[in-house]
Amino acid sequence: MKITFLGHAGALVEADGVKLVCDPWFSEGGAFLSGWHQLPDNSSCAPLVHEATHVYVSHDHQDHFDADVLDALDPSVTLLMPDYPLPTWKRLVRRLRGPAPVLLGDQEVFQAGPLRLRLIHSPTPRHQDSALVIEDTVTGQVVVNLNDCQVDRDQLRTIRRLHPRIDVVLAQFSGATWFPFAYSFPAAEQVEAAQRKRVNSMRRWTRYMQALDPRSAVAFAGPPALLDPELAPHFFAESSVFTTPPELLAWLRHDHPGLAERTVAPLPGDELDVATGRLTADPEIRRGFDWENLAPYIADYAHRRAPAIAEVVTGYPEPRHSLYDGFAAHFKALFAAGESLCRAVDAVAAFDVRGAGGGFWLVDFRSLEVREGTGPETDAHDYRFTLSSRYLPEILEGGMSWEEFFFSFRFSAWRPGIGAYNEELMSVLRWSDPDDLATYVRRTAQGGERPAGTFMLETPRGTYRVSDVCPHLGARLGPGDYDPELDAVVCPQHGWRFALPDGSCANGRARLGVSPAGGAADPDSSTDLPTDLSTDTPTDTPTDAPRRPRERQAHQ
Repeated sequence: MKITFLGHAGALVEADGVKLVCDPWFSEGGAFLSGWHQLPDNSSCAPLVHEATHVYVSHDHQDHFDADVLDALDPSVTLLMPDYPLPTWKRLVRRLRGPAPVLLGDQEVFQAGPLRLRLIHSPTPRHQDSALVIEDTVTGQVVVNLNDCQVDRDQLRTIRRLHPRIDVVLAQFSGATWFPFAYSFPAAEQVEAAQRKRVNSMRRWTRYMQALDPRSAVAFAGPPALLDPELAPHFFAESSVFTTPPELLAWLRHDHPGLAERTVAPLPGDELDVATGRLTADPEIRRGFDWENLAPYIADYAHRRAPAIAEVVTGYPEPRHSLYDGFAAHFKALFAAGESLCRAVDAVAAFDVRGAGGGFWLVDFRSLEVREGTGPETDAHDYRFTLSSRYLPEILEGGMSWEEFFFSFRFSAWRPGIGAYNEELMSVLRWSDPDDLATYVRRTAQGGERPAGTFMLETPRGTYRVSDVCPHLGARLGPGDYDPELDAVVCPQHGWRFALPDGSCANGRARLGVSPAGGAADPDSSTDLPTDLSTDTPTDTPTDAPRRPRERQAHQ
């Protein structure tokens, strides 16, 4: 196999006539209201998509799902996508004008010539993402493309059990969120929180590589370029969560020197020979781009992309009438679709909509009411989001979720403190289409979330029985996540810290189940997952052992 990197999360995997393109993103308008752009500019690689025999799209985020590219695919191309249950995903897929996609379930296998492709869905319905395991059945070579899907321990163990020898793993290494820089926290707290997020992103990437132990570890899927002059300072600020490849490599050389030697950070056009692990660098792109000297490159890039950014922004004109009635109807529909989750928010969220048609509006999740207010100084509230009125109609009309809007970074926010994160509120805003919210609530009520077990944790303070599911986003926890210096369990996915002995959380409004344990653990009641993910015990079966996969092959 050979991999040609296409920029961001894009890659072309070739084997014996099959050309599989993964997550191609080339839009000159960027993504998320033109807040994100490819870094570096990857437009020179766009023609490679025309050679594709197969295209895989991992999820619906616009830096992975470029509708213009997908609509232009030749009808002969086989388009592979996850079979997600959310109605907005199904509508998005139906609107495509290119080849009709083949939708694959979790652990489902598709045969593409010599390539055996296994799709892996996100382990929790709180996220809609996927990863792809690519096995060349002729050579035995294996490439695991995690992109930015945050797989858990169970899934990593499944991959390793099926593929004891892995050649290449591609995974996101940089943060890509609006926290903390979108919030009005004190500057020192912002910087400290951003540093924790950057380190946690690198640690998560490192855990993936240690678990799968590839010959070549690829720093992948980010960071994006923020080219709009209003947003660019967020990239370079101390409160930025965006890690560059040199920063990752420096961190690895200090903490994990062996892994650093196997790590590559390719640019668009670079080619990786999977058999030898040799990376052939594209000299052309290096003539104008250097990670160590980004500021002048970003300035020139922003100048070139300014017309495209302006075109996107002007496509959202200021409204000519009040948006309050539509805003109130939007949240009332969400109350009806997911009453139990909305009530669990247990807070008042204020929306300070600036510009024509806007106002200061309060969403009371306690009483399930929406009302007009007069301003942040006079109306009590627990959370606040400030945005321009020009973008609100797109959200209210279902063209964009609140989460997608937040990814644009074209807003600011307030909450009482860093530790006041409200998962229920963000879940409602993540699934802000009523049909999606109803589906999400139904899935979680019907066991869509993996049931929590417990593990025994021995500490200098004592022995505890601890829930093995993080209340933030459902990641699996185990004894290896205990940090003796913090005397806390630290989630491996996002670094959330749960103090002993009460399980209180330092990061958000959550608590981990912790209870004293007097004796040895009851083996029948514990679902502890070993922290060692090696394959020394091949008979070991992970708790989410996949059903017998269905296999598909394109009919030529």
